[in-house]
Amino acid sequence: MDKKQNITGVILAGGKNSRMGSDKGLLQVGGKSIIERQIEVLQPLVKEIIIIHNGDNYTELGHQIYKDIMPDCGPMGGIYTALMVSQTAKIFVLSCDMPFISSELVKMIIEKTENCEIAIPRNGEKLEPLCAVYDQSCIETFRELLDQKALKMMDALKLFRVKELTITQEILAKQPFTNINTPEDYLKITFQT
Repeated sequence: MDKKQNITGVILAGGKNSRMGSDKGLLQVGGKSIIERQIEVLQPLVKEIIIIHNGDNYTELGHQIYKDIMPDCGPMGGIYTALMVSQTAKIFVLSCDMPFISSELVKMIIEKTENCEIAIPRNGEKLEPLCAVYDQSCIETFRELLDQKALKMMDALKLFRVKELTITQEILAKQPFTNINTPEDYLKITFQT
């Protein structure tokens, strides 16, 4: 798959960052900010990249930024906003705190999105809803959940046609699902790079 797919790349950068104390997407890993690393991976694979962010950061990156339509609803609110504003039927969602996401992983997920509303990778025992593809058919159910303040992603997944994707050991060896939530996480990662 060399050409760009008819899918929107979405970086969720709207969190409060309360545990980290600063904007996670701007943290430097290997000489670049996490969000710059993610844009480099997504750019060749998607039609466009949008950023869901409620502050003033990221304007210099040159991608459209949208504030949450329904504020303070966590990742589900960000995904809902992205589905509402996207010009494509499907979106690839990525949390801004995952510095080691790879093009191999993104390609693999994007290529397996037929016959489901959500295509989501499995990482051992855990599903990764913030590195997954969502279809616009999810909008109505997400809206109902948001109205009810039912914001847990893992509970929401039960309401959709979900395709769980097995990730190869080769891809998993690069630890693409590593995420940075605390200063301690960041210190560990900076020692590794």
